[in-house]
Amino acid sequence: MKLYYFPSPNPQKVKFAMLEIGLDCEMVPVDLTKGEQRKPEFLAINPFGRVPALVDGDLKLWESHAIIAYLGDKTGKKWPTTAAGRADALRWLFFLSTHVSPPATDLAFNRIAVKLRGGTGDEAAIARGEKALPDVISIVEGQLAKNKWIMGDDFTLVDCAYGPVLNVVEKADFSFGQFPKVSAYLDALRARPAWKETPKLPML
Repeated sequence: MKLYYFPSPNPQKVKFAMLEIGLDCEMVPVDLTKGEQRKPEFLAINPFGRVPALVDGDLKLWESHAIIAYLGDKTGKKWPTTAAGRADALRWLFFLSTHVSPPATDLAFNRIAVKLRGGTGDEAAIARGEKALPDVISIVEGQLAKNKWIMGDDFTLVDCAYGPVLNVVEKADFSFGQFPKVSAYLDALRARPAWKETPKLPML
């Protein structure tokens, strides 16, 4: 098993998950700052040219949440065992992809990633992210008012997906002050040994 990796939030989700379930793999670095994601050998694995990408035997899998679901199904660890439970897990992963990640990316890219390239942030995108995030974070806050973790009392791979996104949102100067449950949840995620072992950029 090989994981093509750069220490940004989406690859971090997968590495965090692997560490949580004790799954070893070969880490293959892909330096996005040098354009290595556009090399033909990587595009043969992921034609979209994004990380993470996982190779497991004949399987070439990209999209972080698809990889997380695959790891859960493959190992049976920290993943629901019923059809209803798996549907619920996918619901929260889809919510993260569709509603949380776009405004999070607006902030993270324009306040953090541009610094790696020596550029300046798009203020309109920053404003768009700041406007959109409170409504979606309030949904997560409501879920955490009922549960210790996203899915309930037990930590799951879904939490591995939320951790890096919420972490980068805070690093991008979004305040969780009005979301105390989310803030406490993020602290609990960061305290986990697997997160501490997950490779990160200095600013993350």
